[in-house]
Amino acid sequence: MRLRTTILLTIICPLLLTLVGFSAVALWVLEDNMQQRQQEEVRLIAHGIRLPLTQALAHQDAQALQEGLSTTFSLSRLYGAFILSPSGQQMAGVGLAGGLQDDALLQKAISTAREAGGYSQQGGQNFYTYLLPMTDAQGAVLGVLQINRLATGIERYMSLMTTVALLLAALVGVLVVLMVWWGFRRYVDRPVNRLYRSMKAVQGGNRLHRMTPGGAREFRELGEAFNAMLDAVAHKEQEVREQQQQQLALERSLKKSRRLAEIGVLAAGVAHELGSPLTVIDGQVQRLQRRDDLPDDARQRLTRIRHETRRMEDTVRQLLDMGRRHTLHPGQHSLGHMIIEAERLARDALHFEPTHPRLVTHLPIQDVITVDRQRFQQLLDNLVKNAFQAGSQQVTLSADYSAKGVTLRIEDDGPGINADHRGQIFDPFYTTRGAGKGSGLGLTIVHRVVEDHGGHITLEESALGGAAFVITLPPETLLPPEATANADTTPDSEGETFPGNGEEAMPRNPDHD
Repeated sequence: MRLRTTILLTIICPLLLTLVGFSAVALWVLEDNMQQRQQEEVRLIAHGIRLPLTQALAHQDAQALQEGLSTTFSLSRLYGAFILSPSGQQMAGVGLAGGLQDDALLQKAISTAREAGGYSQQGGQNFYTYLLPMTDAQGAVLGVLQINRLATGIERYMSLMTTVALLLAALVGVLVVLMVWWGFRRYVDRPVNRLYRSMKAVQGGNRLHRMTPGGAREFRELGEAFNAMLDAVAHKEQEVREQQQQQLALERSLKKSRRLAEIGVLAAGVAHELGSPLTVIDGQVQRLQRRDDLPDDARQRLTRIRHETRRMEDTVRQLLDMGRRHTLHPGQHSLGHMIIEAERLARDALHFEPTHPRLVTHLPIQDVITVDRQRFQQLLDNLVKNAFQAGSQQVTLSADYSAKGVTLRIEDDGPGINADHRGQIFDPFYTTRGAGKGSGLGLTIVHRVVEDHGGHITLEESALGGAAFVITLPPETLLPPEATANADTTPDSEGETFPGNGEEAMPRNPDHD
């Protein structure tokens, strides 16, 4: 059942019934009061003329009876008065309703010698008839005084009063209904419909919809509570989504770390097996180059062999570094100084001019951080070198120090990294350059260094148009070394062994230059 129907049946209808009932009772009370006043009036008149009429009747003076009645009722248009004998015959009379006689009422008055009254009808008109027995000193009934009063005037008055009262009751009822209906529509129906539409909108999937509170205070509070509930639900859903994303990111990071660890163990083993042969090859090439009778063409080929051997040694060294478990030796170092060193090494390795590409830094005045200098320098070397190799005109390094830790951002204006490659950019041996132009281990080592320092690295789009690597380090990075703990690092044999074999790293040829 709709709310408006419920209001109509439980409030308006009972209110109207109460109003009609009250009006009916009031009219009944009014009518009864008027009848009592009419009867009392007739009774007083009858008792007022009873004595002289009784004396005239006792002396059988018909003329005196007629004169007594005429004197009292000759000018009245509402009354009629008659003297009846005990047998019911009219002895004298004047006024209205002559001959009107109720035999049962008359016999009752004579037999009981008490007054009696009732309503009678004659000629389509209603009369109130009052009978008063007239007795002698011994109590014998000499006759009966009958007074008739026309009830037409009273009925018209009562009918008019009833009509006016009913019309007034109907008017008041209509006004009450309209007022209740208007109040219901304005202060109940509209706020409820507004809340209902808001709930339907949310049910339809519009989670951003909010209700505009209005109406009475209760409905405003209800609307505000509804909006607060939606905000709380949205907040909880956002928290759940963030937790799911964090969980997925942690799972991906864990899988990647396990894969890197497995690949690192394998790579370290391969690098160890390749290290000794490469050292022998490089040593023999150097001995051949010392011969004086070596033709120029052969000497150039030997130089090319040494160059490729060095490149292979660099790859083997990177493999060993990736597979090795490192013990960090944190210390406080200037980030600006390490960036300058990384820039110098990158320009020397790539034979770039000192001013091209341009390197811009935005660092705090106090740029000291607590890191392992050798490992973090290796991280910066790889990132700066990669940015220079991308064909950038400008490379920007910025750092933000806060209570949450250190955020280091390295970005360039190069071509950037295709979205298809971003999920694999930190995988070992994965490179976007052609064959022979990179080992694909640089960013893998960067990722490993960041994890060793308890941070994480992400790849984003740069405002300059190229790629942006964002490194986030924990708050411990801003503390002195003695305040940090290294419980999650495992020492190795002088930092030169890799897990799984306990052998030494690739030896260096003393003749290698």
